[in-house]
Amino acid sequence: MARIPKARAGFAALLMLAATAACSGSGGSDDARPRSPAGGTAGDRDRAAIHVDRPVALADQDVKVRVSGLGSHDRVTVAAHSVDGSGQPWRAQGDFTADGRGRIDLDEQAPRGGRPYEKADSAGLLGAMLPTAGRGVKKIGSGDAFSYHPPTPAEKSSYRLRLTVSANGERLADRTLTRQWLTGDVRHRKLTVAKNRMDGEMYSPPKGERRRAPVLVFGGSEGGNSGEYAAALLASRGHPALSLCYFRCGDGSGRPDALNMIDTSYFVRAARVLGKEPGADPDRLAVMGNSRGSEIAQLLGQRHPSLFRDVIAYAPSAKVNGPYLAGASGRAAWAENGRPLPAGPIRLDKVRGTVLAVAGGNDKMWGSAEAARAIAAQRNASGASHQQVTHPKAGHHVNWFPYGQPGQEGGANGEIVSTSGSDQAARKDGWARVLKLLEK
Repeated sequence: MARIPKARAGFAALLMLAATAACSGSGGSDDARPRSPAGGTAGDRDRAAIHVDRPVALADQDVKVRVSGLGSHDRVTVAAHSVDGSGQPWRAQGDFTADGRGRIDLDEQAPRGGRPYEKADSAGLLGAMLPTAGRGVKKIGSGDAFSYHPPTPAEKSSYRLRLTVSANGERLADRTLTRQWLTGDVRHRKLTVAKNRMDGEMYSPPKGERRRAPVLVFGGSEGGNSGEYAAALLASRGHPALSLCYFRCGDGSGRPDALNMIDTSYFVRAARVLGKEPGADPDRLAVMGNSRGSEIAQLLGQRHPSLFRDVIAYAPSAKVNGPYLAGASGRAAWAENGRPLPAGPIRLDKVRGTVLAVAGGNDKMWGSAEAARAIAAQRNASGASHQQVTHPKAGHHVNWFPYGQPGQEGGANGEIVSTSGSDQAARKDGWARVLKLLEK
């Protein structure tokens, strides 16, 4: 499978969406830096301002954006700006026309010409952001996936997005938004193989909160700690969460560099530690896996139902596949008690809870839509059907929360297409379904 840069694809993209979300809203404009708009007469030039309803919000939350103080029917450019963790700038902009009262509501008005998105959407600019210089630019048009990656939640609890309004080269207003991964007293600690026999990032809600479903989160063939952003957001919503790295965890991590004979005992150990976190209800423990990680997530639900209740499988496979980056060893991808788990269909009849499969119908990496349907055709230990939702135009990157995803990837029809808009819709819908499932 194609490797997404830096193991954080899912999250990175997410951030990108947040930037666009930042472009929406109503509310105070204490940092809007209003200026006289271009157009109109001296008498009707009010002070241009950007209004948002949530200047500070979780990175998975929508933000409503309005612009006021323009001249009647002024034509302006509204843009979203951010900088990723490597210092590379990202940007998206659209041209808008103010109404007769000099206002623009991004929740009700689409950019002129349908660029960079077609329908009115407060988060439209966020999803359309692309790198403006450096390594990402050369990938535009290549069909490769590339994503916006801010600093990790372990490094910074939030990141900033900037919205601007300009006309004829003159900046009329700007506004900075704070998009949070961690809120309040959410706690973080690093787990290491040397000390904890696992590599991961643990995020826990404040002590004293009611017990909720804990979530074990991990990614796919990209390796690394790609579930970290999602884990932080889950903890900020009250769910103890552990982003677990099972391979490609870095030099000196003590974990393998290939997806080869990864034992279920490693995940079981992590789940038991997670279930003992303050605020965790171990009877409702869920496992969330993306792409190749969906295989082991399903295997854990099927083979260890006393420990795992629900399974969230993003861009899933319905079968066990072979090793990845395993050289010539020819061994299995997954193992249990040191014995390889053979390739083939995954049964889900012993799962205690629900398997929720989220897929894209325009997934070029593999047939996740067909796999999601196969998963939903099975029943759990109580005889209830598993669930699936497929977004026909979305690609492979439907995982994690809304307001962040790759800028571009290949389409199943063999052509180079941008699926980011559909991916964002899939993420928003899928994330809402996940949060609902965890509350059961």
